[in-house]
Amino acid sequence: MPDSADIVCGGLTWRVLKQVFPVAPSLRREHWDLLSGTGVEESQRNDDEIFYGSLLHKLRRDVGFIIELDRRFRGSKKKKDREKAFTYRAERWLFQQIPDLVDYDDILEAPPGLFGENTAERGLRDLIAEMLRVERQAKVDLAPRIEDRWKSAGAELRTLLDELDRPTPEAVERIEAAAQTLLDAGREIRNLAAELERSRDGLRVLLEPFSDRRSAARILERLDSLDVSQLAELAALALETRGPLAALAGTETGLAAKEKAFEKLRAEGAPWATIARQAEALAELEGEKDRQLAAVETIISRMAAVSTAVEAGEPEPGPVPRPAKRRNRTTPVEGALAPPQDRAAPGEDRSKPGMVLPATWKEFPAWCGEHLADRLILSPRARNTIKKTQYEDVETAAKCLLWLAGDYRRARLDGAGDDLRGPIESGLWNDRCGGDSFPFDWNGRRVEVEWHVKNGGNTTDPARCLRIYYFWDEASRRVVVASMPDHIPNGAV
Repeated sequence: MPDSADIVCGGLTWRVLKQVFPVAPSLRREHWDLLSGTGVEESQRNDDEIFYGSLLHKLRRDVGFIIELDRRFRGSKKKKDREKAFTYRAERWLFQQIPDLVDYDDILEAPPGLFGENTAERGLRDLIAEMLRVERQAKVDLAPRIEDRWKSAGAELRTLLDELDRPTPEAVERIEAAAQTLLDAGREIRNLAAELERSRDGLRVLLEPFSDRRSAARILERLDSLDVSQLAELAALALETRGPLAALAGTETGLAAKEKAFEKLRAEGAPWATIARQAEALAELEGEKDRQLAAVETIISRMAAVSTAVEAGEPEPGPVPRPAKRRNRTTPVEGALAPPQDRAAPGEDRSKPGMVLPATWKEFPAWCGEHLADRLILSPRARNTIKKTQYEDVETAAKCLLWLAGDYRRARLDGAGDDLRGPIESGLWNDRCGGDSFPFDWNGRRVEVEWHVKNGGNTTDPARCLRIYYFWDEASRRVVVASMPDHIPNGAV
């Protein structure tokens, strides 16, 4: 079947579909009871152009068809069979085509512009989004449909029993059929109730380790009163935590081992350079832990929004579009630097006019990981300096990072050069380092750190002198903080 205007809509052609979702002749034969629904004649099923063209035509009109095929693959006990699912292969192909997708826990969180217009990538993304929407809606609709069947079957059986004067063979057969319908519906209700309880139990297991956090506590409080649609949404979101939780556990194990080795080196009086290298490795692991914990907490915050939407009288959020990744908490803070709301860059986290700022240096790295990780990153050197700084105004330092991650980053994404010298707010400036510039190794390359954010007054008091040395990393489209918050002596590295 040649590509038609309809089939190539969105840039997704049968040739691309063949590359994304290769279905071997043996699989076509095994699942022909379902695949025959594409309209392909059995004698033509091994003709790739006809098969994939018809498959794509079917996908655009009936995503339930590919959902059913995916269920078969995903239900297999064999990993190699599960990896044949359309969604698995489509997402893997998208990650190969768009490397920037690795910055997102879920491809549907990525801004649509990342996939381009009228491209195969955009077409696949939209198909996956529609599949998720249909699956979730099916779960939402399931309970009332089963309940209606139960009520209808019960009414039918009662009517038959009331109308019968004598048990003729024909009447008994009708009663048996009505009773069997009632039993089938009752079995489905029982299975659905069991599934809902499993969902609740699974969510409790996931959330209880985070019960000291407000978002998780809100969900746990309402868990027993949530309806089918909310539980289905929460269960789907909970699946997204598996990767970050596994990575978090691994990082915590590695961190414990590194800390033990670090203390041993100190106790044995190892050379300073060796201790410094171990401290650098510890800082990197701590940064990774912060990022993973922030990813988990972001998903939990999204789950909390779903669990409280009905209570607050708000519409429940649908699967598309997804909330922006790592949406900030929004308790207003007077004087907090807020990014403009009229020109967010692709993938930008559009903060409200304030947020809870860190009060201590101890919580500063985790705050950065939760609120800024997609836009700004602290280098291991900056993390180490933060641990031993004497600078006292933690909130001002946090506001400066908000400016770097917001206004400054947007300007760079809009094509501005690096010369963005000027005031940030009263007493704070973005300026060249001058004689304080220094070379810095980052991701296998050496960059020159030539800019810093500073406070005025020309004070040398370490408790009051703020310097945030940073550079723009074009590869990750993020600001990298090389060192903060202390002043670096001229020429020091």
